Amino acid sequence: MPLKSRIAALPDLPEGCAAVVATVDEGLAELMEIGFVPGAHVRPTHGGMGGDPRVYELDGTLVALRRAAARHVRVTLLHQGQKGAD
Repeated sequence: MPLKSRIAALPDLPEGCAAVVATVDEGLAELMEIGFVPGAHVRPTHGGMGGDPRVYELDGTLVALRRAAARHVRVTLLHQGQKGAD
């Protein structure tokens, strides 16, 4: 399903869709400490059963993040890849 906007909430990205972190909600230092900072490259790779938690490739490192935390991250889309494609 193509996204209509170039800005999206992190959990709304389809698998393989490359993006750059635009903003992280204020007061969420934990997310910034693990690398969710403006300018970081992120791409959803896969999710657990039921989709939560979801694994993201964040500047070359795999990070698992629950939807409740991921919704506080806004990203700018770069391009929409296909599952399994690099």
